[in-house]
Amino acid sequence: MTIPILAVDDDHAVRISLSVMFRKWSDLELAIAESAEEALVMLKEAKYMMMLCDVDMPGMDGLELLEHVGHEYPEMPVVMLTGNHDVSTPVRAFRMGAMDYLQKPMQTADVRQVIDRAMELMERQTDVKEGIIDIDELMSMVKTISSEKMGFDKVGASSAKFRKIIEVMNEKLINPAKAGNIHNIFLLSKAGVVISAVTTKVAADDKDTDIMGSMFNALKEFMQDAVSSSSSDALDDIQFGDFHIRFSTGAYCDLAVIYTGNLSLKAEDTMTDSLIAFELSNTVALENWNGDMDELPTAQETLNNLFFKLDKESSRG
Repeated sequence: MTIPILAVDDDHAVRISLSVMFRKWSDLELAIAESAEEALVMLKEAKYMMMLCDVDMPGMDGLELLEHVGHEYPEMPVVMLTGNHDVSTPVRAFRMGAMDYLQKPMQTADVRQVIDRAMELMERQTDVKEGIIDIDELMSMVKTISSEKMGFDKVGASSAKFRKIIEVMNEKLINPAKAGNIHNIFLLSKAGVVISAVTTKVAADDKDTDIMGSMFNALKEFMQDAVSSSSSDALDDIQFGDFHIRFSTGAYCDLAVIYTGNLSLKAEDTMTDSLIAFELSNTVALENWNGDMDELPTAQETLNNLFFKLDKESSRG
């Protein structure tokens, strides 16, 4: 039985290219729509495992279609296709629930890779996730942990409760189907207030984002106390299971990058440079910042650009 996949693109050349690619794969069946409006009709008439969707289309564009699919078919992975180099496009797509994005012109190997990841993701998904605690309970757990309560010893072993925190953080933060190893970036005040964020998971609400920001600060303080109590060195990279939180500390703010695998020295320098540039251009506002986001209008653009740089580098690696 072949696996049905829907592709949506108004560009005839792209549709031809995809048709040629799919002839190589006997396990897949490609259906093509020339517009978002046609795709909506086809989605009502048949079930598809995933959708490949162009961003820039006349009429309803790809991001509008993505939003509709997110509401009507929330379990279906969507990969966006884009020919522009606007760094905000992939960020917006991730926030709206896209699994990943591909830059045009697409390479056959890259298309097959995202399809395989989508199939793996669908196999892992379950309708009911048992044993997952909610975000408020997670934050409560983090606030009350201590090295004694969590059972840390000299080699860093942890209790079952701490492993539960790791499990929930993985669920909240990591997009297992995404290419590249950069999953989230948070810009935090020293008090743990989230100034801005980029996430590749289906968009969390503001409450989740704020709690995550406070949680990062609490976890960093806890880990420094539990693991580095005899050292004056800062603990800037913390590993939790299969993922890391990398901190870059500035005079007024912290950057927290959540990633899997490895982060290069170049990426670490890019984080530092981005944070320095942001603080230098916003020094006056940051010195007496009262939580008014309108006083820091470049925060989101800073994170969008940083995400784009780090993500491209990790994908090439």
